Amino acid sequence: MKYLFVCAHPDDLEFSCGNLMYYLTQHGKEVEILSLTRGEFGIFEPKWKGPRLAKIRTQELKKAAKINGIDNIQVHFGNIIDGFIRFTKKNVNLVISWIKKLKPDIIFAPEPYFTYYWHSDHISLGKILYYITTKLQNQLDKKIRSLYYYTTAKSNFSWPFNSANHSDKALYEHKSQMWLLKWAKLFYPLEKHNFKKRKLGNWKMVERYRRISFYDKQPKTNILMRGILGLISHLNIVNPPEPHFILPDMKTDFGQKVRKLRAKYNFKD
Repeated sequence: MKYLFVCAHPDDLEFSCGNLMYYLTQHGKEVEILSLTRGEFGIFEPKWKGPRLAKIRTQELKKAAKINGIDNIQVHFGNIIDGFIRFTKKNVNLVISWIKKLKPDIIFAPEPYFTYYWHSDHISLGKILYYITTKLQNQLDKKIRSLYYYTTAKSNFSWPFNSANHSDKALYEHKSQMWLLKWAKLFYPLEKHNFKKRKLGNWKMVERYRRISFYDKQPKTNILMRGILGLISHLNIVNPPEPHFILPDMKTDFGQKVRKLRAKYNFKD
């Protein structure tokens, strides 16, 4: 059985899936990671943005994965530029090519519909995986048995644990993101608290997932939830403002790629 954990940015998995990934590797399961970006814009200091930060974050993910029992050769990158994951035919085909190459049985991806983390890269990635697994299985060499979403507000599967010490060790390898993670960790005890001890047992914490049915219709979010999450997405609470995706020198090869993407998606200065 092979498991593929897909993320938008290098630091996404340890907060949401760290305990499950570690358990799987320690019990002989094959685990691969695919990060669609290298997190080139994951900091607000202009001098660090771009390839310089990408190199750092690439190594951070590999070090964190190693702690969870995942070798460097099992960590892959889609090389989409941070902030520009969109639900497009090109990106669907990119993800399909990786699935064909890695041949997973089960995939984990960010929740795009019932999420509490309304980042556009995460939403687009989750929708891409849903589309592939429900509409394009005939294009795959090996059928995907299950798709699970993390960062979900509508879980139907929980992975219990008692201590966050190991997941913290992996999480803190993302040193370039400590400006964000130190605040995220304040949310961790609440997000991971086991509120269903009568049903799940006397575990202190759980990682929450939503298993997707490939046969039933996708449940729709209600008007209130869509309104709240839509407001969050437009207030730049999770998504950086469009001027954030500008480099000090836009004349470099990487800068030219960013310039083209900004024009393609009508970003404002």
